[in-house]
Amino acid sequence: MMTENESSPATPWLRKLVIPMLIGGVAGFAASFGMMRFIDSDAVGGLGASPTIAALVGVLYVVIALGILFGTVNPGLGARFLNVEDADELREQRQMLLYSGAAMLLWGAALLALALAAPDGPLPQSIALVIGAGGLVIGSLLSVIVYRISDELMLMVNLEAGALTYGLVLLVVGMWAMLGHLGFVAGPQPLDLLTAFYVLVLVASVIVIGRRGMLTIK
Repeated sequence: MMTENESSPATPWLRKLVIPMLIGGVAGFAASFGMMRFIDSDAVGGLGASPTIAALVGVLYVVIALGILFGTVNPGLGARFLNVEDADELREQRQMLLYSGAAMLLWGAALLALALAAPDGPLPQSIALVIGAGGLVIGSLLSVIVYRISDELMLMVNLEAGALTYGLVLLVVGMWAMLGHLGFVAGPQPLDLLTAFYVLVLVASVIVIGRRGMLTIK
């Protein structure tokens, strides 16, 4: 029989996988739904496929970043939905997670600004350029700081994710460009390339942390 201090083997999965997935799914759906409503509103008047997809990817980055930042600022609560051993682990990684979350937030804001830029969107191009370039540059500088303060495991994860991202970009974007060049499909637009890079970075990161066993429920 289980004692009062023991929990069912299914409890970690429920607490660290099912519940966070539900929360993340609801947050992602709400943010995406809100963005689609905004895009279809009179303030925007609709966007093309490329800016719409870019805006949704930007929103995804913002949602992920806010989850990381919120969980890091409040370790006691963050330990309940982030895949860590306990609140102390979040406190130990506080600096790295804060910089990582801030970088993702800036990158998400940058892509959102570019997606909503004129002439299709309501944001003047000069402002979109400042937000887009500023977000990309400052976010990248923060990622350099993250790289420098990472422990050996996270350093290897970053290096492997970077290498895998390069391979995925070469394969996916390269194939798309090839087919576009030969006239089989429409070639990628500049915003398509940026969005593809954003998505492939996430895909590569998930693959690498999965291979490293960092997706195992703690």
